[in-house]
Amino acid sequence: MSDEQDRRIPVVEERARIEKRVVERKVVRIRSTTKESEQIFREILRCEEVDVRHVPVNREIEAVPHVRDDGEVIVIPIVEERAVLVKQLILVEELHVQRKVVQRNVEVPVRLRSTEVFVESENSPSGEQP
Repeated sequence: MSDEQDRRIPVVEERARIEKRVVERKVVRIRSTTKESEQIFREILRCEEVDVRHVPVNREIEAVPHVRDDGEVIVIPIVEERAVLVKQLILVEELHVQRKVVQRNVEVPVRLRSTEVFVESENSPSGEQP
């Protein structure tokens, strides 16, 4: 039997083992707020206004005058017929219309909103951002 003992082949086996360990996780808290602010927007607006003047003329004319442009003034004739011994056409008055450009400052309040997001870690001291 001594021969048999010399012929033995040892059997070797490897074994693996999984180990687990606790890993500390960071906990974060996210919050957001909506902030409103009021701003004043300024703009210059342009518009046209007219100034109408009645200009008495009271003169006899032979035909109805046309509307005319006198520089920046538009002249609109106003006529009437009057019963006299002879029918006459009288230019009673003219309307002198002048355009003016007027500028006004306008302020319009506008409410604007924006969102702020804060991320806070429970593990960090208050006020620290991760």
